[in-house]
Amino acid sequence: MRTVFLQAWTLAANTVLDITRQPVILLLTTTCVALIALLPSTAVFAFGEEARLVRDGALAFHLVFGLLVAGAAASATIYTEIKRGTAATVLCKPVSRSLYFLSTCAGILIVLLMFCATALLAGLLSVRMVLPGMQTDGRIGAIFLTAMLVAFGYAAAANFMFRGSFVSQAWGALLPCLAAAFVTAAWLDPNCHGAQFGSLMAWHMVPAGILVSLAVMVLAALAVSLSTRLPPVLSTSACAVLFFLGLVSDYLFRSAATTSWWAELGYRLLPNWQDFWIVDTLSGGGNIPWGYVAGAAGYAALYAAAVLSLGLLSFRRVEIL
Repeated sequence: MRTVFLQAWTLAANTVLDITRQPVILLLTTTCVALIALLPSTAVFAFGEEARLVRDGALAFHLVFGLLVAGAAASATIYTEIKRGTAATVLCKPVSRSLYFLSTCAGILIVLLMFCATALLAGLLSVRMVLPGMQTDGRIGAIFLTAMLVAFGYAAAANFMFRGSFVSQAWGALLPCLAAAFVTAAWLDPNCHGAQFGSLMAWHMVPAGILVSLAVMVLAALAVSLSTRLPPVLSTSACAVLFFLGLVSDYLFRSAATTSWWAELGYRLLPNWQDFWIVDTLSGGGNIPWGYVAGAAGYAALYAAAVLSLGLLSFRRVEIL
């Protein structure tokens, strides 16, 4: 048992390293964070709806870029390692296909959890920048920018002094730097009179961010399973199609499910992304109950487990040379 655990840990850690060394992962994550940071400057003429627009935009970027990161991460591991022979080298050792597949999935999920935490922190900082009266808190923007510059500065220093990978160091530094920026911003009061920690933060956004993160995990499960057979472009495209069909499944299949078996089957099999996107609940000071988040987490876990089971069956039948 100890040997199996060590093998799983090593494979998952190597998967995380392989993914974070991909420049596309850093590019997507940085672009997502930068676009979220720019949202307050585009919502200054929303006439009282600035915070809502920034919040909804941040969560939308979180979801869309999560889809792209999930597709890129899956294709950079399963499919690429099969094609270049890395998987065959590992499987020649006493490592089962099931352990290899599941450990790789665990590594991908770790990367996506870090990406989702980074995007959520960026969204909270962006919403905190918005002030009443079509104004923005420049201090929060400066802290936000400083956090990103420190992350890249650290990566450059680590690359120069210790020959570490700039891409993986920069990507890994974004999360702790944004976390430090969040803690700093949580103490600040726009009137400079002092405030309780986090009293001005949009904490009601956290459950919505967790729901979006759960949707990203389901997308990752789909991407991993599809990457056992499809190249990167096709697997990402297939995930995008499934994402779109899941968004409109109520319109396409629900009304016809009572009279058509194929419509009912499609409605049951497609993930219902609307269960993870209930941002409208936050309008007017509303909150998302944590009980609902727990139920959505159960649904996401069961759906991801079913999809990964199919992916495992597919991987067991893949010819690996």
